[in-house]
Amino acid sequence: MTLSGWWRRVGATLIDSLLLFIPTTIVYYLVGGVAGRYIGALFAMLVEGVYMVKLLTTSAGQTVGNRVVSTRVRDALTGATITPTQAVRRWVFVAIYGALAVTLPTSLVTIPNVIALVDCLYPLFDPRKQTLHDKFANTLVVRV
Repeated sequence: MTLSGWWRRVGATLIDSLLLFIPTTIVYYLVGGVAGRYIGALFAMLVEGVYMVKLLTTSAGQTVGNRVVSTRVRDALTGATITPTQAVRRWVFVAIYGALAVTLPTSLVTIPNVIALVDCLYPLFDPRKQTLHDKFANTLVVRV
């Protein structure tokens, strides 16, 4: 298995973010208009979670972004397809600092933003090129 480089990971994340922007925005405004902004944000994050968990637990182990940049997510120990538990752990790690960024008072928003930055940059310094959310879920991103 050849580990994915940082730029491929960034590319996959950007593509998935662009792909998810419209559906999550629609969900945010529809649900948020009825139930409030925090519930709207929660449902928008759940749309992202379903997308990530569903696609990463297939045998291909790829989101649309991963397909475009020729990477896949694998179990760090075996190289096998990740389990639903691993996919949820991977997504929840990111979802928590994302949720904190939109719910904390402005004076504290720096904290989840720093965690997000460290998570994003961690593969540049890690020998296995893992993010913090990869380490939490025991996953690797590899080239196809």
